[in-house]
Amino acid sequence: MTAEIRDKVMDLLKDVLADEGDRIETIGPDDDLSEFGVNSVTFIRLVLALEMEFGVSWEDDDLQYQNFLTINNISRYVESTMASTT
Repeated sequence: MTAEIRDKVMDLLKDVLADEGDRIETIGPDDDLSEFGVNSVTFIRLVLALEMEFGVSWEDDDLQYQNFLTINNISRYVESTMASTT
């Protein structure tokens, strides 16, 4: 996984969770995002932001929550999706 993708995922997550304030700054790459306020609404907002930023799209069946539990999981999933579309 590239650091560039992981950093961008983190930036998008910060935008989506802007209401969490300074707490968002403490998220580590393997922390469970549900502990930082990710819920069904923010999950959908994050997925839409990821699709727009990285030019990927996922079928509803692909949007399994375990793929989006941590920043590293999200980054790997984005990277694998990008690789499969090229």
